[in-house]
Amino acid sequence: MKNYIHITLLFFILSSTVFGQAPNWSVNENKFQYTMSFEGFLTVDGKTLTSPGDKLAAFVDGECRGIASPIYVASEKKYMVYLTVFSNTDNEVVSFKIYDAANNAVKNVEKTKIFENNKHYGDLFQSYSFASPSLKTESEIINFDFKDLKTSKTITGSQITMYVSKGVNVSALNAVFELSPGAKLFIGTANKISGSNSIDFTNPVQFQVLSEDQSVIKQWTVTVKLGSATFYKKDAVCYAGGVIKVLYDENNVQADLAKNGVKVASQNIQNGQAVFDNLEVGKYTVSIGSTNKEIVINQKQ
Repeated sequence: MKNYIHITLLFFILSSTVFGQAPNWSVNENKFQYTMSFEGFLTVDGKTLTSPGDKLAAFVDGECRGIASPIYVASEKKYMVYLTVFSNTDNEVVSFKIYDAANNAVKNVEKTKIFENNKHYGDLFQSYSFASPSLKTESEIINFDFKDLKTSKTITGSQITMYVSKGVNVSALNAVFELSPGAKLFIGTANKISGSNSIDFTNPVQFQVLSEDQSVIKQWTVTVKLGSATFYKKDAVCYAGGVIKVLYDENNVQADLAKNGVKVASQNIQNGQAVFDNLEVGKYTVSIGSTNKEIVINQKQ
């Protein structure tokens, strides 16, 4: 009997430790005449909260003004919180707390909101972030390429131009990209995974990059151009240096000239060509579009 009591007591202690006690948050909605609403998601230490026992609460001067728990939205395959905040006046400062049921922990959300009657924040695609600690706001494409395909590119602002060889089928390319930490890339609202996609680049493609906290969305355009290069050279002679001429069927594309792995000159294609002259004897590499060509300038008698 004594052992049974000890086991029961031990179970009670363990249960209290593991499961803990959820905070006694409550709000009397009948006291208030105005509302503000949010469609959002919860994260604690980078992990999205999904349990019905997890809670989000809004407060004004320590008084609870709204409570919500995660709900699974099957159409979006994600967990959302739908929070209504109550008040009797505009311009009150609303703060937020998260209860993480798995860890029996209450976390403060760093950002606050000013109450505005009938104001709504967030939607199913660009949801409002309730996070501890705060998530990142950057929405950049850091690098962009295609799997198993040799390319070159230029990036001007949010415009990316990719150059590939003529004959490449651009109607089903597998894009490989690096984004700002935690950000996601979309065409419309369809999420694209780096290295595991098939995208038609016959025409320019507009991407959306959504920041980790979903507060910032940036539009990017990727254009793929086909080109082919032809190279000519003239060896150096006693009275003049060597010459390398590049013919290319796309103007304003940059041609780079390197010697022994070090870039020594760059030119944009104008009127279908670029000319590098007065070159010393040696081995050069010309890079343009998706083509790298090794050319040796000899000393000619």
